[in-house]
Amino acid sequence: MSDPHHAESSNPGPHDPLSAFHLGDLAVEGKGVRAAQLLCSQFADHRGLIELPALAVLFDHCGGIPFHRTHDDPAAATLQARLSLSTHGRANIGDLLAARAEVVMHDDGWGSTYVEIRSGAGQLCCVGTARNVRVGRALTGQTPSTEIGMAMPGCDDDHGVTLPAAIPADLTGRAVVEEIATKQRDPGPMVEMLNGTVEVLDGTTERDAGIRFRSATDPWMGNMFGTMHGGVIATIVGQAGSFAGHLHAGAGQEYSIGDMAIGFYRSPAVDGSEVTVEVTPIKTGRRISSFEATMTSYDDVLLSRATLDVHYH
Repeated sequence: MSDPHHAESSNPGPHDPLSAFHLGDLAVEGKGVRAAQLLCSQFADHRGLIELPALAVLFDHCGGIPFHRTHDDPAAATLQARLSLSTHGRANIGDLLAARAEVVMHDDGWGSTYVEIRSGAGQLCCVGTARNVRVGRALTGQTPSTEIGMAMPGCDDDHGVTLPAAIPADLTGRAVVEEIATKQRDPGPMVEMLNGTVEVLDGTTERDAGIRFRSATDPWMGNMFGTMHGGVIATIVGQAGSFAGHLHAGAGQEYSIGDMAIGFYRSPAVDGSEVTVEVTPIKTGRRISSFEATMTSYDDVLLSRATLDVHYH
């Protein structure tokens, strides 16, 4: 096991989800919004790759702004009830992503917002929709980086991150995940960022095996309500789903999350308490495996549920 990812640095730590995931340059354009994200090595997974969870905060945040602005009422709080994301190709470390989002239909209470994310070269990375809802919850205040026009945080180094060692081609996916669970293998910078731990859940057969992923919450994960940002919830659930996908991969087999649909039921506090995601197979196959992921709070309150399709290459 290597030394911890995050070496001592003069860079200040994140203070909200946008600064944590290097989002900024938000600009309003008609009915929509544009934003950017700089992908650094700290967003890599246990394979040293950028996976769908690294894009979830950008997707969720852009997916909520256009609907909120249609009401032109600062007191009319809105949030996302559900996200549906599909990936096309893979973003890479060092990419400067460009996201755009636009409300495609809405009334006073509900909206649907189209979101797409492209690489700096214009390649489509992720596309989907956010289902918006107007709520009566009181705001606890907004952080500066939620404002339109906030510059993207600078990133002039690797933040002390060391990417995980290459995975030997003869290791099965289960062997890789078990090594991570027993702390024999580096879980990757993203897991460190999420204060995450991994456990393999055995089923009645090998095909039934699943994942339990625990994440200790941090204040930076919060939204304007003082609870966990929907994009961070999606990041945690997606990371758990990624481990489940790898668990069912063959030796040397590559995989990616192709689709994720996630519903938000309650948002947890970000006070250091733990959230747990359990991922179980719906159906496993040679090219596609489907999983259900359920997030609960430390006291077993249902927070979120998702389905994920993992594609094997």
